[in-house]
Amino acid sequence: MRRLIMILALILMGGCANLAPQRERPAMPVPESWQEPLDGQNASDLGWKDAFPDPALQELIKTALSENRSLRQAILNIDKARAQAGISRADRFPAIDAQGQNSNQRLPADLNGGQAGINRAWNAGLGVSAFELDFFGRLQNLETKALEEYLATEEARRAVHIALVSQVARTYLALASDREALTLTRETRASREATLELTQARVKNGVGTDLDRYQAEDAVAVTQAEEARLIAQIAMDENALSVLTGRPVRDLNLPAQAINDIPLGGPGSPGLPSELLQRRPDILEAEHRLWAAGAQIGAARAMFFPRISLTSSAGFASLELTDLFNAAARTWTFAPSVSLPIFDAGRNKANLQIAEAEQKIRIAAYEEAIQNAFREVADALAKTQGYEGQVQALIRRVSSSSQSRILVDQRYLAGLESAFALHDAERTLFSARLILLNIRLAQRLTAVELFTALGGGWQENAPRVASIQ
Repeated sequence: MRRLIMILALILMGGCANLAPQRERPAMPVPESWQEPLDGQNASDLGWKDAFPDPALQELIKTALSENRSLRQAILNIDKARAQAGISRADRFPAIDAQGQNSNQRLPADLNGGQAGINRAWNAGLGVSAFELDFFGRLQNLETKALEEYLATEEARRAVHIALVSQVARTYLALASDREALTLTRETRASREATLELTQARVKNGVGTDLDRYQAEDAVAVTQAEEARLIAQIAMDENALSVLTGRPVRDLNLPAQAINDIPLGGPGSPGLPSELLQRRPDILEAEHRLWAAGAQIGAARAMFFPRISLTSSAGFASLELTDLFNAAARTWTFAPSVSLPIFDAGRNKANLQIAEAEQKIRIAAYEEAIQNAFREVADALAKTQGYEGQVQALIRRVSSSSQSRILVDQRYLAGLESAFALHDAERTLFSARLILLNIRLAQRLTAVELFTALGGGWQENAPRVASIQ
């Protein structure tokens, strides 16, 4: 009993020292506030259903979160990392094995006391083999490293989750914009074809020239080429959504609507840059990997100290099976061992240097993740402030171009303007409408970008906020 108590005491004493460096977050290498703050609800409180209230888009996101293969791989990576952490944790506890053995050996007379015979032996018992007493925290730090790598993998899955929500929303918005551009192009093509027919009639009647006809044909060809490009782009948008959602294109709910009719929830207040440390999964992933590197240093330092291992067993041994479990057949062994590094040609020192260099690499990666996050938010805030003014200016430009196109058309029919002026007015209007459409798309993509950059999209539901049109 005293020996058992001693063994348990040694086990409990394992891990009494930890040689890993203290955890300390590096200072944030970014300003303490944003240059372009926004008012509203904190973005961390928004779910993706709040950011994207469009029912069709919500259905696509929901499907993607359940069917997307990249997200499945991230989830399976978590299962793998969790199992690896479990293995590392198991190394800190003794492995107890039950053993049973029967041996039979025939010996000749000269080796068996002058009489040939068969020797039999029976053994049964429990044993602990080479259990390391973790006095210097080597196993504890290896377990901590595995745990932090697992937590980093969990944050990586969150990053994939958020990125997937963003990609679905961006592709959906791009598809709506391309469909609207296709409608606009077809309307313009029809108008130019009507102009071409009128020009051909004028040339036939001797009122117009061949140059007028060539210019009209060129204008029609431009819209036909743009129409073909948009048809191909729409097909690619649909294929992209199919891959993101894991469903065939024919099974997707893709209602045709204008980009300006798709509502988006406000991104909300970005809060302070320091809040990104708890909100952005890529920063949290880098932080966990930093802590894992620190634990690896502790494990490398422990290799310079003695390693104490314990092998023991207790059971029964007998020459006869019927006498195996008698009290007199009890056996036990207790064999502690100590291993102290004397000369390893600098192996342990090199491993420690590797661990320390890895920690410095992880610190740089952590700081870089913070800087990239700050830049993404700052860029999105800057673009958000500028797009509203661009949209209003372009609306005025489209209105002016439309009125100009009507006036030039009237003057052309009256013979007061050339065909070139008519085609130029059509081209200006078409260009202005396409630019307005692209800016409206960019404005909405920036809202998605800001929402994602602030770490939104992880939760599904959150308190409702007013939507903007």
